[in-house]
Amino acid sequence: MSNFLRLLAAASAVAAIWTTSAFAVQGGAPDGNGHPYVGVSVYYDAGGNPLWVCSGALVSPTTYVTAGHCAGPEFPGAPRPASAQVWFTSGPPVQGDYRGGSCFGHTGWPCTGDAAGLPVADPGWTGELPGHDLGVVRLATPVTGLGYAALPPLGYLDGLARKRGQQDTSFTIVGYGVQLQTPKTQVATFERTVGTVQLEGVTDVDLLTSASPGNGTGGSGACYGDSGGPVFNGGYLVATTSFGAKWCNGQSGSFRLDTAAAQQFVSGS
Repeated sequence: MSNFLRLLAAASAVAAIWTTSAFAVQGGAPDGNGHPYVGVSVYYDAGGNPLWVCSGALVSPTTYVTAGHCAGPEFPGAPRPASAQVWFTSGPPVQGDYRGGSCFGHTGWPCTGDAAGLPVADPGWTGELPGHDLGVVRLATPVTGLGYAALPPLGYLDGLARKRGQQDTSFTIVGYGVQLQTPKTQVATFERTVGTVQLEGVTDVDLLTSASPGNGTGGSGACYGDSGGPVFNGGYLVATTSFGAKWCNGQSGSFRLDTAAAQQFVSGS
């Protein structure tokens, strides 16, 4: 994992929780109720201390899919999360949330999400990219009434990559973090935001997409704020955001969910 990906975490500059390759959506728009099953999650060590914040999506009442460096160690030797809290909200979580709660070292407000559970990283995740940057939170209590993201058919992304005119293939990305990152500016509203990016390529483990507004036809891109954010195409959750480029320009990568190994891990089989 390159040095710039270690610059900051999935948390905001306001909260000042720093970690690695966490991304959100820049050049996007408020999601509203477009993806109610997409959430924002805080991860804690065994002592209850906050580690980092990431996005993710429900694929069943008790399974929330995110990145491996969220549910597991962020890098080799980093702490392994012992628990997680998840919020499902279109705008920023408010009083009692991760921004103002005791989970960020403040007092007076509890830090309780809409769901809680055990974070588990894919056994293949070593803390280094490229790798099995996939994780889940096994929720203690089922979450219902929000709907669920559907996993893709096996090999789905290979089919898209073989298409002629693949540069016109678009993906929807959703996240809660930074909407703008420059050497002097960082803007994070903690609102669920949605945008569009274009296909640039597919590897054995990653989906590669455009990551700079103005490049491609979508006008959006991944930026610092929420790793683990879902990437959609054709009604499927095809990948989870994994890494990207400095200042949110260039190419970003998302871990593929259209493989048998990934789907077996997610399902717990």
